[in-house]
Amino acid sequence: MSKTVRFGIVGLDHWYSAIPLAEEIAANPATELVGIAHSDVARAREVAARIGCSTVTDNAHELIADESIDVIASFVSVDKNPEVVIAAARAGKHIISVKPLAPTLAEATEIVAAVREAGVVFLPGESRSRGSELNQFVRRWVTEGRIGAVTSASFSLSGGLPKSWPDATDGGWWVDPQRSPGGGWMDHSLYQIDRMRWMLGEEVAEVSGRVANLVHKGLGMEDYGHAILRFDGGSMTTIEDTWSGPLGGWRIASSIVGTTGALHLDTSTGRIAIFQDKGEFAGWTERPMPSDDAVGIDTILKAIASDGIPLATVEDAWENFAVCLAFYEAAASGTVVQPEHLGRVAVAV
Repeated sequence: MSKTVRFGIVGLDHWYSAIPLAEEIAANPATELVGIAHSDVARAREVAARIGCSTVTDNAHELIADESIDVIASFVSVDKNPEVVIAAARAGKHIISVKPLAPTLAEATEIVAAVREAGVVFLPGESRSRGSELNQFVRRWVTEGRIGAVTSASFSLSGGLPKSWPDATDGGWWVDPQRSPGGGWMDHSLYQIDRMRWMLGEEVAEVSGRVANLVHKGLGMEDYGHAILRFDGGSMTTIEDTWSGPLGGWRIASSIVGTTGALHLDTSTGRIAIFQDKGEFAGWTERPMPSDDAVGIDTILKAIASDGIPLATVEDAWENFAVCLAFYEAAASGTVVQPEHLGRVAVAV
């Protein structure tokens, strides 16, 4: 790609993702950060000064209307995301979106319609990690059949409450039920749902589970969730995600088990354990875990190239979110719930 791809970042509410992306855009010779729009201009100026971006505004539509900008990266809070990404799509901008993409499935469907009508690339926030060395490695093992047919998988993430800003002590929009449709479980499970849908090439057929407030009793949303997902092919996945972990004890443990092998990853050790019943890795072997860093620049550049194929789509974001909503319905009702699927929903374009 010979043309410099120009980005505008709208919102720093999801600063965990927005700031690393801004830094990578500024450092990449193939990209340029044109401007940052954020409601707190002082914070936007702080980030912009650090990376050498000259344009700062509190008006998102100034960047969306800028004809020189190719990509809008929306990291506003979830309640504001539909307005931003729909406007960006109608302006012909490619989109990197915060996750989940909307507060409700109806608004998510409106986003799908706008993106389809505009014919732009939409990269979901939770799907950017598909491009990491780690996830590419694991997916090859799954799709090449090196552990046989996948029978089950498990993900367990122990974490604490998010922070509204790197040096803040409050949880910000993440813990406000008027601004986010889910708590500690949704915050992390979207990545894991997306990963398994992508690796298996299947949709989630049914969901069950429980939520709780184990530590933060008055939070207004869960700090603990545990789900059981059955996929179309019959494999089972459990997802336990929390905001109730001990301070400084962040940890992710993941396992994918097949009929002839298994993979186990643990961030507390930085190791990946591999089992095969025979062959190169007969028995259990262990090695350093590949990098899981994936900010998303290479992924979006490839996707918007003339011959690029998106690593993920707006439809993926919709399906991931639908599974999350089915989980909350299941937890509230104590029943097994079948998620909605986009193929059964009318999308007006």
